[in-house]
Amino acid sequence: MALPAFPQVQADVTALEAHSSLAVWRQAHPGERFERAHYETAADGYEVDYARRNRWCAASIGRTPEGIARAALFYVPDPLRPALPARTENCELDAVWYRTPAADARDNLVRELSSAWGLPNGASAEPDIRGWANWKAVAAWHRGGIDVWVARDGAGSIVYARRTTPRDPGSDPWFGSVLESQAQVADAVARIAALGGELTAPVLSKSRCAAGPEERVGEQVEPLARWLGAAQALPPPRRAAALLLADFYIACIGAAPDPDRLQKRLTGLGANYATDYTHNLREQAERLDPRGPAGELAGLIGLTEPCFLKGNKPWPDLVAEKGARMLNVFPATAWTPYIHYVLARAHAMKLSRTAAISEFRYFIKQKPDAPESVFARQEAWRLLAGLPPSQIHFGCSGE
Repeated sequence: MALPAFPQVQADVTALEAHSSLAVWRQAHPGERFERAHYETAADGYEVDYARRNRWCAASIGRTPEGIARAALFYVPDPLRPALPARTENCELDAVWYRTPAADARDNLVRELSSAWGLPNGASAEPDIRGWANWKAVAAWHRGGIDVWVARDGAGSIVYARRTTPRDPGSDPWFGSVLESQAQVADAVARIAALGGELTAPVLSKSRCAAGPEERVGEQVEPLARWLGAAQALPPPRRAAALLLADFYIACIGAAPDPDRLQKRLTGLGANYATDYTHNLREQAERLDPRGPAGELAGLIGLTEPCFLKGNKPWPDLVAEKGARMLNVFPATAWTPYIHYVLARAHAMKLSRTAAISEFRYFIKQKPDAPESVFARQEAWRLLAGLPPSQIHFGCSGE
């Protein structure tokens, strides 16, 4: 029993290079089983790229009489290329996965591929499929935008070929989880607070951490203490902005759940903690400037952290309700499209497809070059094609 002979692998690599559509593949492989993208993949019998799952569209699965399993994996077309109609048959081949229970098949295929392609020259990235870290005797090639791996996998052998495409964002693609966007908000509230460069610079420099709290280095409380002290004399709109920047600062410098020295000092400056920081300064900012620019930005950032929203409903409902209220209260500004973006994500999770698509389209029209627009185009395409929304990788207490 052997893995697919070289001509089979070569034919599939050629299909990868050609961005073959699902429609073309199914026409050429009419006997294969078709599956749309889904969340529960543990029992599928094939592996899907977990680092690019936001783009996964469908799989075409076949098995030879010799026991070789093959899954051709199709993904949403690149949103930056000319648009294709949003139908699953237009999804593009991005990866092919094979497995056989024959462990010795690995050596046979490596010899064949080495004879045709030269010795393994290594892949350009990691495979990003479940179990790859446990592969043995891995041989890999990188050829013209395609990575190919051949390895022993437990008692069997595996081949995995994938086009080199970007991974999904490292965190859920909310507004504010993208570093450029979070930095824009920090810069905007610093300008509104207008406390001068000497006070602003040390606080602002530590308030841009979309990737999470930074490593603590040196004394980090004194700049915040001076900032908050100066903010006390400000009129409410400017004080609201100062509190929101302080909220960013506290979230960025972090503090252990236990009441360590840093947390005690931050508590003394007005920060509240349960298990984590509660973002009470952001809530104060909203109350101080309920119809002004700082209040709008505080509300927008609140929408992007739905586990902190108050209410007994599921978080998508809380986001949808608060976002709708904000659109009624605040005039249209440069930040309004981002409220629509967050509303789109909430509606998608509620499977309110029409509402989600409408909100994504509004955002794309208003902010075509924003970092979030790539995901917005991709997600709107998924929803129009009848695919499930991209999975949200967090859960709030009680969900």
